[in-house]
Amino acid sequence: MDDRSLDDLMDQLVAEYSDRVAAGEEVRDGDLLERVPMEQRQNLGRCFRMIQSGLASAPSASRPLGPGTVMDGYRLVREIGRGGMSVVYEAIQEDLERRIALKVLRPGLALERRHVDRFRREALAIARLQHPNIVQVYTVGEALGHHYIAMELVDGKSLAAVLEALPKDRAWTAMDLADAVGAPALGADHESYHQAFCALMTPIARAIGVAHELGIVHRDVKPSNILIHKDGRPVIADFGLAKGDGDPGLSLSGEPIGTPFYMSPEQAAVIESPVDERTDVYSLGVTLYEGLTGRRPFEGPTVLAVIDSIRHRTPPSVRSLSKGLTRDVDAVVRRAMAKYPEDRYSTAIDLSSELNALAQGLTTRAAAREGGPVRRFMRLVKHGALVSMTGYGYEYRSERTFLGLPLVHINMRQRRPGQLVRRAKGWFAVGDVAVGFVACGSCAIGVFGFGALAIGGLCWAGIGVGIAPFAGLSLGVLATGGLAAGYAAIGGLAYGYYAHGGAAYGVHASAEGAQPDAAAQAFFETWMPWF
Repeated sequence: MDDRSLDDLMDQLVAEYSDRVAAGEEVRDGDLLERVPMEQRQNLGRCFRMIQSGLASAPSASRPLGPGTVMDGYRLVREIGRGGMSVVYEAIQEDLERRIALKVLRPGLALERRHVDRFRREALAIARLQHPNIVQVYTVGEALGHHYIAMELVDGKSLAAVLEALPKDRAWTAMDLADAVGAPALGADHESYHQAFCALMTPIARAIGVAHELGIVHRDVKPSNILIHKDGRPVIADFGLAKGDGDPGLSLSGEPIGTPFYMSPEQAAVIESPVDERTDVYSLGVTLYEGLTGRRPFEGPTVLAVIDSIRHRTPPSVRSLSKGLTRDVDAVVRRAMAKYPEDRYSTAIDLSSELNALAQGLTTRAAAREGGPVRRFMRLVKHGALVSMTGYGYEYRSERTFLGLPLVHINMRQRRPGQLVRRAKGWFAVGDVAVGFVACGSCAIGVFGFGALAIGGLCWAGIGVGIAPFAGLSLGVLATGGLAAGYAAIGGLAYGYYAHGGAAYGVHASAEGAQPDAAAQAFFETWMPWF
């Protein structure tokens, strides 16, 4: 059974149970539960218990919806999409003879008033917005036991479908985007893919900025909620999580807010303090990241893994993933996706201005603000030290790579439950376990290693293993330390072919207070100054 058929069956069973309880019949829920897969029975049983106890009631919806069904003068034509909360149909408004989209709340969700309130919240939020790049709502109502929203029908694709249609085997061009959207002008007016994509996203950012000016925060911006007409006009849809000034936060109920892949760090924290319009700026940044590189910045095997990455990790730069992108593009995406709201664009209108500049090939304020590579690196190091001291954790990977490794990888992020070490791998690496040309950490492996345990070329550590370690305990070719062992060793206690120290043992050993060994003395005078 596919997901669509299972959703319909669950809705039908909930409605059937509610109708029979309302009619005073004795209902054996076991018979109904046996009609769904085992993994769904617990949730369905919970719905039945809520109905039986009077905590919830479902409207009569035993008549399934489908082509030909008429609801309040809207005749259903076909199903065009569905999500976790609703099903969307193409319909005909019979009195005006116009095609519309009819969004219908799934009957099973109508059990709890909060779902109905959230559904109506979407209609009320959009109804306040009159903008060519925001999907228009015509009316909201209830018919045949179903709650519905009648809205503008977008005769095109979602941005998610457009990105999926782009070529998989080569770099994208402006014409590729134009073909996927079905708007030839998009390719004709722009030289590169990123210019065309930024031009497509500019009015979306501006429309969200208009919503913000009216006190409405979308909180679920993502490619599937950006719809594109066949003439290339994009619109933002699905304000189901939108919150206006004075509205209570839906997060207080413990529900997730937003789609995990596109959540801002403050949304992912699931805290009671409200989010503001800069959460939409962040989600727009994630959408830009995916649209420019073909991949999401944060992935994971579970929702919790994705949320943890959003809160603590820094993704590779868009420029490192797509070589044709400019430093200006990279700077705009990085600023939009800053971990802390105060570091992002203060408004979506500001972001739309930057996207417009990118579409025209102009310099952006974000790139000028970042400065050169030294200035960017020093600011990131300072920022990393600050958040580490305050306990928030920090991770940074440089945008530039060499032989597949980032030039810099600093990992001081908070440890997850059960996680013992934080690993860093780069030409300059800092972490609990660090591997790189220059490595700093509790365990450091590199040509130059600094740490409690250092393995590599030149090592400074509590315990050093390498060519020339300097450590409390040193093991290497040329070893120096309290206890040193190697081909040549200098230490309080030294073991080696050549050895020198408080106590020295070897073929050529020179200990304090003993007759010096000429060969050992000559060797150390020749080689040790180099180290």
